[in-house]
Amino acid sequence: MIKSVTLSINSVISWLLKIFMFAVTIYFFAEGNYLLSGFAFLTLAISLIPPIVNRSYNVNLPWNLDFLLTIWLAFSLLGELGFYAEIWWWDDFLHFAGTAVLVYLAFVLVYALNFTKKIRLSIPLIGFFTFLFGVAFGALWEIAEFYAWKITGTDALAMGTPPDFRVGLLDTFSDLQFDAAASILVALLGMKYVARQRHVKLREWMRPFIEIFGEKIQVVRSKARRRVKPSRK
Repeated sequence: MIKSVTLSINSVISWLLKIFMFAVTIYFFAEGNYLLSGFAFLTLAISLIPPIVNRSYNVNLPWNLDFLLTIWLAFSLLGELGFYAEIWWWDDFLHFAGTAVLVYLAFVLVYALNFTKKIRLSIPLIGFFTFLFGVAFGALWEIAEFYAWKITGTDALAMGTPPDFRVGLLDTFSDLQFDAAASILVALLGMKYVARQRHVKLREWMRPFIEIFGEKIQVVRSKARRRVKPSRK
């Protein structure tokens, strides 16, 4: 009962935040800021991926995946509405939290592929590759910010006007540090969780992703209950 109520509350919050993202998209468009309007629309589109996957594949992805992803995207838009300027740690917080959410998703997907035997990796290697994913995403984000500044002139690198490249360098390095810290933390927590859970528990955790990958979930039976057919002579 409590779990059902919690899921309902989280679902309502998630959809309210999606409505907020749509409203911000319209606001920036009406203000003539088409770049931020496009960014807001992109965040809205990304936030809709979990519900679309649920409907398309008739599965139920973990509720926290949709919830955390939507909150991070909404907080990113709050930054564009003035939080970056008003709260000095907002950018660092978003880099850490956003990378953590993406690395969590990457870990689950890679482990699901390993669980369904589509790839063969040890748990430490899964953690290592998800860590690399987080760092690579952070690096690509910084490259995107550089080209956003170079092409549009927007202050994506927090360099000020006139630009101070030393400030931009420190901001970029700080962002990458938080990306790496979040990647390490989530990868270690994911490895620890997988190592401590029983196979049956992990099977239930992986169920939506296994169904998406087209694998049939096999019932886990102990060796003692298995019937070994006698070989025919």
